[in-house]
Amino acid sequence: MPDFLTLLVAEPAVVVAYIVFGMVGFGSTLIAAPVLAHVLPVTTVIPSIAMTDLVAAWSNGLRLSKDVAKPELIRLAAALLIGSSIGAWLLFTLPIKHLMTMLGVFVMLYALNGLRHHEPKPPLTLNWAWFYGVVGGTFSTLFGAGGWVFSIYLFRRLDDPQQIRATQNAILMCSSFMRVAVFAVAGRLFDPALLWLVLMLVPAMALGLYVGHRISLRLDRQRFMQMVNTVLLITGSSLVLRALFGG
Repeated sequence: MPDFLTLLVAEPAVVVAYIVFGMVGFGSTLIAAPVLAHVLPVTTVIPSIAMTDLVAAWSNGLRLSKDVAKPELIRLAAALLIGSSIGAWLLFTLPIKHLMTMLGVFVMLYALNGLRHHEPKPPLTLNWAWFYGVVGGTFSTLFGAGGWVFSIYLFRRLDDPQQIRATQNAILMCSSFMRVAVFAVAGRLFDPALLWLVLMLVPAMALGLYVGHRISLRLDRQRFMQMVNTVLLITGSSLVLRALFGG
């Protein structure tokens, strides 16, 4: 069972991470992981957040299922399978520190550009689902940070923030399941200490989701996009910091 100091750091970090998740549908890993890494080994942090993400996406899915854009979900899920396979292979065969740095810088630049005021970009064609699905699946397995990729695609395909959030939650549920499966195959989910940690973090996750969902109901599309780009900026910064200081 986690000690008091670990929970003192982990519980508020998880609440904040899932407030963000509840608002925009992604970002929990990249917000919580840098904080949790101060009191827990990274080999425990990433699998534990993968499991809480799965629970969060499943619970959100019950509430948001009616708003899911099913054709978009089907296309992204098929591509996600390919990307997750690629990500799993890379995770266990290649050093990814430099790739993480480059990815973080790219996400930060994309977010800064999105925060500027400019005309909306034209919608993407259906075929782009394969590109974004594969890339999102790869990054989800590698870094636990593929939600932003799906967000970019869905923003260029859908107009309703609630539909975007619901569809993104559904694809992240698939992604989280695959991440958990990868860690299970690698034997990283059978540590009783990790399972106790996840159990202790679930109430904090539930509180964060509730608060985040309440906030999201007050956001129009423009403010929702600003919020997403702000989270992307935090996500990119977190990736760079993990690469530089995470060992």
